[in-house]
Amino acid sequence: MTKVNIEIGQEIPVLSKTAFTPIEQDARNPIHTDEYAQKHGMRGALVPGSTLLSYMLEMLYSTFGEKWLNEGRIHVSFIGGGALNDDQITAHGRVKSIESGEGGDRIRLELWMENQKGVKIMVGEASCLG
Repeated sequence: MTKVNIEIGQEIPVLSKTAFTPIEQDARNPIHTDEYAQKHGMRGALVPGSTLLSYMLEMLYSTFGEKWLNEGRIHVSFIGGGALNDDQITAHGRVKSIESGEGGDRIRLELWMENQKGVKIMVGEASCLG
């Protein structure tokens, strides 16, 4: 198992990606089509939240390894208008606290994801046994 050496206030390694999902004109949720999204004041078809969340989870798995799969917890909110295909997104995490407990030290993180303009598009918290 991966042992995480981490301190309060420390940022974990970021994950940067180009947001992408295939655009299907007959998508179940029309917010993921250009026509509908633009008609409702958005820049274009939104990348699904599940795709953005998968990027955040990849960052957490890279930090905590296999422990993340069994001991990880996450809660996020999508804000700031989301992401479109080809947006450059970066996932961040910063240690808020480390709490000793029965199963070991639980590391609590503040999470956020930004687009290429520095606009936050996801915020939340996560924790994992370290």
